[in-house]
Amino acid sequence: MHKVMCLIAVILYSFLLSKIEAQNSNSNYLTIEIAVSNAIEYNPELQTLLKNIDASKAIKLQSGLIPNPEFGIDAENIFGSGDYSGFKGSEITAFLSQDISLARKISKLENVAGMDVSIAEWDYESKRLEIITNIRSAFTRALATQKLIEKNNELIETSNELIMNLKARVKAGKISPAEVSRSQIILNSLQIEINRLKADYDSDIFELMTLINNPNLLFESLNGELKYIDKLPDYDSLYVKLENNPNLKRFESEYNKQKAVISYEKSKATPDLTISAGYRRLIEVNVNTFVLGASMPLPIFDRNQGSIQEAHIRLDQKTKEFETIKNRFTLRLNLLYKRFGTLLITFEKLKNESIPDAEEAFKIIKEGNLVGRFTILDVLDAQRTLFEIENQYLNTLGSINAIVVEIEGLTVNNIN
Repeated sequence: MHKVMCLIAVILYSFLLSKIEAQNSNSNYLTIEIAVSNAIEYNPELQTLLKNIDASKAIKLQSGLIPNPEFGIDAENIFGSGDYSGFKGSEITAFLSQDISLARKISKLENVAGMDVSIAEWDYESKRLEIITNIRSAFTRALATQKLIEKNNELIETSNELIMNLKARVKAGKISPAEVSRSQIILNSLQIEINRLKADYDSDIFELMTLINNPNLLFESLNGELKYIDKLPDYDSLYVKLENNPNLKRFESEYNKQKAVISYEKSKATPDLTISAGYRRLIEVNVNTFVLGASMPLPIFDRNQGSIQEAHIRLDQKTKEFETIKNRFTLRLNLLYKRFGTLLITFEKLKNESIPDAEEAFKIIKEGNLVGRFTILDVLDAQRTLFEIENQYLNTLGSINAIVVEIEGLTVNNIN
């Protein structure tokens, strides 16, 4: 079990670079590796789950302890009347008794507690995978928005230069002031889009910082690239890798626990034995004796039938829970896989057709403007069209990266 747990941990951290550079609190950029590292270190839910693991280990320790022996003293025939007044005819017995668990109850209960430790460890791995996936998704969205802002700022800067040239030409009397007004309308629409993107970016960064939960981590921008991924592994291989997900792997421990519970409940049908031994003083005849005793409940009515039946039902219940989660993950994987295919077609069309065509159109109109064939507004419009297509390209690339991140989270598998 520990080997499997270590393997899952290695796969989870394969999302990170093998070597993470240290980042000071006043660094001007944030990488996805540092974001994940900080989130794992500072997330309070993970700290709580670590405490739960420690508590489960303590419970396991306690469950394996043998019951303490019991010491007692009995005094009989005291404070009576006649020959039995005071302690004259008394019998005083000092004894030790010990409960002895039969049918290996203690070891079986300890085995149940050991499975609880394993389940607690899988709960930790599940939450850690969830945090890694959420951080990577939030970072990818914010990075895509940041790149869109940078791209649109380039367009606004270029448009401002063109408007300045227009104003100069208006002063020279070469064109109408209406040309400047129409160009300003285009620039204003671009500025509105920039403001919307900045609001989206602020929201994405807020979500990212909330997930990281480290107020001392300060940065000015994100540092990273959106990957171009032209294909996924075949669906069947990804489906098989769903079994690596800690939310499913934990059911191995769940099954083992319920089987251990069944074994323990069956052992409880065998009653425990209590033995005792002691020393007895017969004061009246001045004699010392020893006493021995043993007792055991008779399993006539209660043979723990109900608890044994419940344990079997709980095992069946875990099977249904596993199937429910597996079906949900399968459906999500199927939807993501199909969505990736659709986005990839769109991405390839933008990359190989739309952007080259828009670049060529912009080049022709820009060159034609120099010889008077097109107006400066035509240049601005062609440039805006090119940037809108490039924005769509970045949005699609960001969506592809987000889908890949989620698929990696489902399958615990790094897709190159």
